[in-house]
Amino acid sequence: MAQCKQSAPEFIQNTFSPHVAVLCSKDAEVLCQKNNLTFAQLVQPFCRLGTEVHIKDPNNVSHSIHNLRISTCDMSATPPQQATTKKMLGDAVAGSQLQTGDGGRGAGNMMSVGNYDLQLHASTPWFEAYRECFLDVIALSDHEYLSHCVGCIFVASSGQSDPIATFTSLTNQQLQQQQQFPNKVPRWFCPGILTYYVLLHDVSDGELPRAEAYYQSMKTTFGSQCCHLLQINSRSLQTVENMKPEASLPDPWSQFLPKPPEVQPVKSHTPRYFITWEGVEYDGLPLQDDASFPSHLSEARLTSTIPDLENSMIETTPDVISDKISSVHSSSLTDLNETNTSNNEMLMDHPLAFHSTETQAQVEESSIAHDGDATAAANGYQDGKSAGSAAGQEKSKLRVHGVCLTTSDMDRLRIFMHEFVVRSLIPWAEKQMRMLNEQLTSRKGIHRSIFSATKKWFGTNKPSGPVQASQNTSVVYTSEAPELQLRRLADLAFLFQMYDYAYHTYHTAKRDFNNDHAWLHFAGALEMASLSIFMLGSQSQRQYPHHYMESAITTYLTTCRNFQYAIRATLVSTEALKCRGMYGEAAMQFLKMTNEVGDSDLSSALFLEQGAHCFINMKTPMVRKYAFHMILAGHRFNKAGQRKHSLRAYSQALQVFKSKYWSLAEDHIHFTIGRQSFNLKQLENASSAFKHLLMAESKQPASQQGAFLREYLFVYKQLLTQEAGENCSYGRLPELPLPNINSNTTKVLLGKQQPQIPENPRKTPATGVWFDHDESRNMSWQKLEERLVISANGGSLPNTFRSTLQCFTNNTENRASPIAFVGEHIVVEVQVEDPLQVTLVLSDVMLLWSFLPSIAGADKPQLISNEVSTGVKNNLADEIIQTTVIKEVVLEGGQTAPIRLTLVPRQPGELRVVGLAYNLGTTSSQSQSSSPLPGDMPSSTASPSILGSQKPTFISSVYVRGKQKLEVQGPRLNASKDDKTSKLYGPDRRLDLTVHEEMPILEVSFCDFPDSLLCGEVHCIEMEVRNTGRSPLHQLKVTSTHPDFFTFGCSQDLPKYPYVYQTRSVDSDISNPIDSCSVRSVPDVIDIPIEGNILRPGDTRSLPMWLRGNDIGGVHEVDFLFYYEPLNTQAKDKDSVRHRVLRHRAVVNTVESLSVRAMVTKPSACVSSSDRQELKSCIISCELENLSQVQVQRPHIQEVQVTQVSCASQDWVVNSLSISDQKDVRIGSRHILQLALKGTKCETDGNLMFSEVFFDMQKQINSVQTPCCDFYFRSPACRQISSSTGDTTLLPIPSYRSAPTQPDFSSLNKAREVKLTLIILWKAFVAQENGQLKILVGQHHVCIERVDTVVTAYPLVQSNQDQPPLKFIRDVEPETEPQPSPEVTTKLVSYSFLHQLDSTHDFNKGLCIVPVTLKLQNHTNTSVDILVDTSKSSDRFGTASSPSPPQFSPGSPTPPVMSCSFSWVGPTLANLTLDPGADQQLQLKAAFCRPGVYNCNNLAVFVTYADADPSEMILQKHSTPSIITLSA
Repeated sequence: MAQCKQSAPEFIQNTFSPHVAVLCSKDAEVLCQKNNLTFAQLVQPFCRLGTEVHIKDPNNVSHSIHNLRISTCDMSATPPQQATTKKMLGDAVAGSQLQTGDGGRGAGNMMSVGNYDLQLHASTPWFEAYRECFLDVIALSDHEYLSHCVGCIFVASSGQSDPIATFTSLTNQQLQQQQQFPNKVPRWFCPGILTYYVLLHDVSDGELPRAEAYYQSMKTTFGSQCCHLLQINSRSLQTVENMKPEASLPDPWSQFLPKPPEVQPVKSHTPRYFITWEGVEYDGLPLQDDASFPSHLSEARLTSTIPDLENSMIETTPDVISDKISSVHSSSLTDLNETNTSNNEMLMDHPLAFHSTETQAQVEESSIAHDGDATAAANGYQDGKSAGSAAGQEKSKLRVHGVCLTTSDMDRLRIFMHEFVVRSLIPWAEKQMRMLNEQLTSRKGIHRSIFSATKKWFGTNKPSGPVQASQNTSVVYTSEAPELQLRRLADLAFLFQMYDYAYHTYHTAKRDFNNDHAWLHFAGALEMASLSIFMLGSQSQRQYPHHYMESAITTYLTTCRNFQYAIRATLVSTEALKCRGMYGEAAMQFLKMTNEVGDSDLSSALFLEQGAHCFINMKTPMVRKYAFHMILAGHRFNKAGQRKHSLRAYSQALQVFKSKYWSLAEDHIHFTIGRQSFNLKQLENASSAFKHLLMAESKQPASQQGAFLREYLFVYKQLLTQEAGENCSYGRLPELPLPNINSNTTKVLLGKQQPQIPENPRKTPATGVWFDHDESRNMSWQKLEERLVISANGGSLPNTFRSTLQCFTNNTENRASPIAFVGEHIVVEVQVEDPLQVTLVLSDVMLLWSFLPSIAGADKPQLISNEVSTGVKNNLADEIIQTTVIKEVVLEGGQTAPIRLTLVPRQPGELRVVGLAYNLGTTSSQSQSSSPLPGDMPSSTASPSILGSQKPTFISSVYVRGKQKLEVQGPRLNASKDDKTSKLYGPDRRLDLTVHEEMPILEVSFCDFPDSLLCGEVHCIEMEVRNTGRSPLHQLKVTSTHPDFFTFGCSQDLPKYPYVYQTRSVDSDISNPIDSCSVRSVPDVIDIPIEGNILRPGDTRSLPMWLRGNDIGGVHEVDFLFYYEPLNTQAKDKDSVRHRVLRHRAVVNTVESLSVRAMVTKPSACVSSSDRQELKSCIISCELENLSQVQVQRPHIQEVQVTQVSCASQDWVVNSLSISDQKDVRIGSRHILQLALKGTKCETDGNLMFSEVFFDMQKQINSVQTPCCDFYFRSPACRQISSSTGDTTLLPIPSYRSAPTQPDFSSLNKAREVKLTLIILWKAFVAQENGQLKILVGQHHVCIERVDTVVTAYPLVQSNQDQPPLKFIRDVEPETEPQPSPEVTTKLVSYSFLHQLDSTHDFNKGLCIVPVTLKLQNHTNTSVDILVDTSKSSDRFGTASSPSPPQFSPGSPTPPVMSCSFSWVGPTLANLTLDPGADQQLQLKAAFCRPGVYNCNNLAVFVTYADADPSEMILQKHSTPSIITLSA
């Protein structure tokens, strides 16, 4: 909280204390110098009385004096010059420092203000030292007598022959100085000062009787009250030399003597660095810009040649800067190679800089002398001269004071001062006050009003002559003027603590001075009157007159222009205000002096700092004002050459601005702290400060960020050099702040990337896994792997199964360590980000790792690391783990890019990736401006990669070698309550790898793998497998997400590559051959057929592979997963890897080619047909459309030729309806072909029959062989049928509440089932871009399951139906039993009519009765009950509308109108039962009343089956009309 050691009353008492001069003879000085002290210094610790004394005022009122302090001064001492005074003040401030621990922030009190936690200084000893020194060297003035000497102590030695004569001579000397040189220091209080005579006796060398005789003579001559015999030096010098050092007494004089300057020892080694700020002219010419901040610093004398360095250090004097604020260029640290410094860039404008208005001579005059400068020494700078005098200074520093004095001698000194005060000084003061009071009282006999009115005109008590300009007043008083006598009386009363009497006297004098316009005297009276009220404290009834002190300070500043007394008044006034808790007013007084006294940077800095402390000590602390004024103070400290205090002030302000989004202000503070710390050789603090400037949220321009980065690199390099010289953590790389690395985004890949451009352009290698793979498909890959493992283990998944993971990221399960293998690549991808707007150059980038080898034996293996090394690559470490090094990575401003580094282990063990090592540098100005070398790419295209960059021009000469750790944080635990309430994270071991022995490595490549296929196109390629490992493999398998995409064949007789289909010999006797084969269950996992089922190391096998394009056009991704096992797997080793997998993703673009739509219809029942052919035949209608469109200069299908139609079914075969052979069935672009085939049902033994209809007799394809039948079995429709037991596609969707048992409706569904698949084999003629014609072949599959249903060769995508609104309360739905589909139940029975087609009848004779035979046929596999109702026509159920009655027009023929208006005669109901597949006829009669055209299909047929409710009859649908024409 910055509290002073003295309270405000104590400080004011010490400031205004009686002054006594001391004049010693030479012999007396010799006696005192035995103790390394003068007489004035000797008595200084004893000048404060420890007891209470009393004094009477002129009114004979007694007053108590407490802790009276006497100030002694040597009369022979000369006052310091102005330059010396300034140096003394600077030395006093520089010599008072706190113990700094963190960037200049000393220990202090913690204070919490709102969101701020501040650590404030408990005291400011530098301010107290400045205040004490300032009050000691302040110039004396005639307007007051507070610092004038009230008496003089004459000291002579008892060893002299005639001490009385010596005293007389000393008295005359003092009197002569007082009378002839009244303005010479010291000044005297009045003509009749107190004279006191001290006879100094040396106890160890002198004779005491002789001294006592002299003392008696003195009392006779000068009076007993004014004489004293003082005995000192009871210990001789010989005794002192024989004393032990610890036997000496404490040194009470050290606190009163000026401290010797502290000089840091000069190191003898050559300086390790050379630094110059931008703006320094190397040729010795004056600087062009005098406002650069901070001061220019170098560690060697600048000569004409830069490399010439000397062992001494010089400091360029700080620029003298005026009060007007302006911007200033911030400079960056440069190296020795930068010789062109004339082109300075406008970088950071300093917000606190000033314009220089003084000349170079004024700069040199106002700067502090460097030789023997304590301020410079405290700041850590020396030159040759100061270093040379270091020995003498060190010797003086070790001098001990008072070595010849014993405890008795000190008691005698204390008694001497007490007797001097009580017996001489106080009586003298009482006498002087009475005398002054009597003089003033006698002069008051004349009326004050008359005197005041006439003295201005006559000036009886004022001499004539010019007025001193320094006093800036029109009145000059004589020494005996009543106003000055009144001031003497008031000052004497104040000095002896009669504050009430002093106040009244000051108040009276104030009015006189105000009336006379004596403003200097008036200001002094106001000042002391205010202090008198304050010193009265609780005894006074008056409040502290703060306005008195404000008026005094204002008068000192504006009217009198007396800045020293204004400063003194501010010092005492602010203490009084702070004592009364008026911190706001105290802060305003400090800041007022800062604005007025602008030429003194030191005092302004101290006042700004004290004002800041006042702001923070207010009742409501003003934190931001505190920080702002601390920054101003730090800036002024720096201008005054007080770098340590500047660093401390900025560090204090940083507490407020840090992490409060004041980015620019925080940058300025960190920048200044870094500069000052570097100048003070605090390299660690400097690098830490510059490090904070390199943040992502920096709002600085790019040029300024570049300057920050260069300074950080340079300072940090010096710090590393220093630590290396001190052998601190030798070999360990330091941590760097740039670039930003997010460890959690680090990826680890087991394996290497396939070459982007393969050696053979016809071969496409398996893609494997790389960093850009789709992590969302990991679950799909895992399911494929589980499918392979289940197949390899006989249908069960082992309990120890763990899916193979090759790329470990933040989204994968990383609880287990990745398993790598000897000789295989481990690629680590690290995401680096440049948060700045400047280019970063990373060179010699490599991974840091630690390795624990697996060595069998009792000895514990030693941990091996590649961090501790003398170079970039360590040969021994590289033999264990081969580490790649990227030569250079260039990161543009704001760029985020991956860096991929590879490790190759050479022996098993435990490998841990611990960090990233690199050289951090920036793009030098030469590399930015120079043109690229021949063959180099422009710098803008430089990007990080595994191979690195081949442009060494980017590597800057200023760089540092360091590292960043890679520490991955696992996922947050959220399983238990403790996990949820506390932040606990699980393990993430992606960087902790386990290296196993060598394993086989499978490589797969595809020859002539197509990028594009037609929909349904069949293409033959060659697949090549190779074992590149050092151990054999077996159990080679493959599975895919699209099993219908490929096949390897399933027979020995395979087409030779590159032929696609197998053909059969043309046999003219067999027009429609029928082949049969067993129904195959196609597995999802395919064993790759290789010879011996073992692939030895280095062996390569090739085998054909057929691909078929997807039925839907577009881009398709097909995933292949290859599985293999090492042949020599140790089953007993539970940690061994049992299998390995290889991924491949193929991207194929399919183009629309042929659209196939088909429908099967069954004929109606006919009486003429026999043997129930209606159930054994069907008509297959096919519609084929060429979807391709002719495009100019682009590949397109000119026409498609249908070569063959095959039918695969267990019940049906197809035949052509055409009598003649059809050849060259071709479909042009956008043309449609209608094709009708006849299906015949036949009895089989359960095998699958393939019937074929050829349209190309020259080349008949065998549908039963590979690949035609393979793709049929792999088609989705065939796989669905083969995997199901019965047709369940027509069943309704069950509700959410499933019944225990579901009824079987397969017997009813038989009425609609067909179950056949058409295989359309085609040949496409494709016109390529070069105009050549290419023939492609393919096949489409159309699976037909039900009659009267249109099916296509491609699956139909159902549109998303609108979802019903979400209900939170479930509706209670009645439980209903499952029912068969209405599509089936309404067509269980088919019926037809047999009657005459036309008849003639004479309706005049009556009705026409026509016999009609109704034929009914059961299409199901169950018995049905049929009810025929002739009374209910179909139109009554809404199936047909009644026709309008015929209308006849005159003169026009009557058009035939089909009518249903007739009646059935005979029985109206008929019941019968039909067995499965049976048919029956029913005889009916129809009666017609008039001629016309009639539809006999005018009755209702109801059916019920065994499991149905007998009361619920199902109306059968039969829309085919039966027409009869009647004529008259």
